[in-house]
Amino acid sequence: MVKQRNNATATVKGIIYQFLVALKKCFELQEGESVYIETFGDISVFGEDTEQIETKFYKKDLTDMDMNVWKTLYNWLDDKFDINSFNSLILLTTQKIKSSSEWYNWNEKNLSQKSITLNKLKDDFNRRQKKSKALVAIINKIFDESKQDKLKIILRKFYIDHNALNEVDLYCEIRDMYAKGVPVIQRDKFMRAMFGFIFSPSTINNNNWQIEYAIFSKEVEELTKTLVDTTTVFPKKIHLRNIKTEEYNEHLFVNKIRQIQYERAISEAVTDYAQTQQMIIQELVKSPVISKSLENYDEEIYKNYQRRYQNESLNLNENDDVIKKSKIFYNNSMLADSDKKFHTYSNIPDYFKHGVLHIRANDNDSNLKWLLEYEKDS
Repeated sequence: MVKQRNNATATVKGIIYQFLVALKKCFELQEGESVYIETFGDISVFGEDTEQIETKFYKKDLTDMDMNVWKTLYNWLDDKFDINSFNSLILLTTQKIKSSSEWYNWNEKNLSQKSITLNKLKDDFNRRQKKSKALVAIINKIFDESKQDKLKIILRKFYIDHNALNEVDLYCEIRDMYAKGVPVIQRDKFMRAMFGFIFSPSTINNNNWQIEYAIFSKEVEELTKTLVDTTTVFPKKIHLRNIKTEEYNEHLFVNKIRQIQYERAISEAVTDYAQTQQMIIQELVKSPVISKSLENYDEEIYKNYQRRYQNESLNLNENDDVIKKSKIFYNNSMLADSDKKFHTYSNIPDYFKHGVLHIRANDNDSNLKWLLEYEKDS
């Protein structure tokens, strides 16, 4: 599908990135501190060490005349921007700075070196025959004589945090660092809830978009407790597309179904097997606690199967149709309600129960089978 000219995906990603940075700053808050969003700039942190952060989400390298840098300096020079309120002025960007760029090692330079670099860039720009009119106006404003005292203050405080994590990696870093107290399967839910919290109307008061340490910490504490205490919902089913039954023809669990001549049951069995296996790999084995609980659950499910198999075998007569009885046993096994639980899940979906049985049946060392055998009373 061809992208529309008014496609705003890139812009939206930039906004999402800004709020991910804001969320991380909220988690880093200390008692008495606050994060402000879109009040003094993109993100402002007020506390013992106050910061003003401008965020940029771009893939291209940060060049000498990159508008992101010059426009940021231009905005900070505005008369309405209170430069004295901040200890640090930070341009946080996903862009990389090449070693050939004048911005390279910017943060290691002193005021004099920064001024020399800025003036060199201005001279290089002025020598260009073709110039961006927008950039001309910005540079003229930055080097206006009336702005030089304020510019020096800005340069002392100005840092470039380049090659920052992209939006996906930043999301994962925040989740893995600050959601450790939440069960693994609920950590993305925790992130969505906290992301939504900073957007809530309660954080905006008198045109100030402010998140205070005390309020944010209370929300984290309450949400964490809720997710820990009520982690009863099984992870959402992972829908696999294009599961090809024929690719499982040589699997042992499929052969055991063929032993009872139940071809029409194979397709569903393969789907349950594949979905369950993917759920275990993607969601459940990441946590040692959940993984151990799953092992116990698998063992209990197998013990239930063994009891049913023994009962059905004992009820089998010499003249019974073994294949038919085995199909009925298979169906009853799939319909059987299991009261076995694992971890904190209160309701295990049927497909997963079936999948656990098929995975067990697929084990060469397993005695799980569907073909009943007549047993004489001893």
